[in-house]
Amino acid sequence: MTAPSRQPMTLADYVRELTEPHTHVETYQTKSLTGPGFIDARHITRAPALLVQLANNDVPSAASDDGPRAGYASKPAARLEALDALVSIDLAVNRWILDIGDQPQHLDTARALQQLHSLAVGADQVTRTAIERDVHRWWIHARIVTGWDSAAWSPDNTCPACGERGTLRIRLAEHIGRCTFKGDDRRDPCGATWDEATIGLLADHIRAESEAERQVRPGAGPCWCPVPEPDVPDLRFQCPACGSARCWNAVHARLLASLREERMGA
Repeated sequence: MTAPSRQPMTLADYVRELTEPHTHVETYQTKSLTGPGFIDARHITRAPALLVQLANNDVPSAASDDGPRAGYASKPAARLEALDALVSIDLAVNRWILDIGDQPQHLDTARALQQLHSLAVGADQVTRTAIERDVHRWWIHARIVTGWDSAAWSPDNTCPACGERGTLRIRLAEHIGRCTFKGDDRRDPCGATWDEATIGLLADHIRAESEAERQVRPGAGPCWCPVPEPDVPDLRFQCPACGSARCWNAVHARLLASLREERMGA
């Protein structure tokens, strides 16, 4: 099955899919009934607004006309992610309304986003561009969390924007991705997104990083201490089997971490 073909989307299109029911079209190849070979066919479903799906915990897209689809193995975790996505979008929408100089007039996230859309029409070009970028990011976020067909792919790679490992979520069929790093006491949340125009850059990063780490990634090797014993500057890396910081597994983990730090600092 191939990805649905989409025309370039505008700010109004993103707002419409976030706030109103919309049609989801998938193009695929099927065997011709009238002759040899294959023909293009389309599967069309009607889905609620993306924000409604998040609010109702319809993950992944359980409220479509075709009924629930298989997706996340852990439904409670998926529902928490949906609620977290809705809250973050709601806060960002209302923050934008205040920044423009207006007051939020609706408690409902969808209506607040429509209010922001109407305000963006009369905003200056710089503000409008920034709003379009954020709305596009919210649309990608909602599309990934409400995941059609299957859960988003989570590669064991770092985010090229923040450097955090394991936070990438990529919808391969849709050619969209985002970083889910929520921040810590030293760094702000990331939230970087990629679409059809930039997903190739993310793919290049994943490919290059995976190739660079292929030779140094620690494996599930034997638990033993090398001779001579290595110098251990700290105890952050310990073998999960024996607890030693001098074990082969700990040495490899320390080496890999140092390579990552050097690459990020370059």
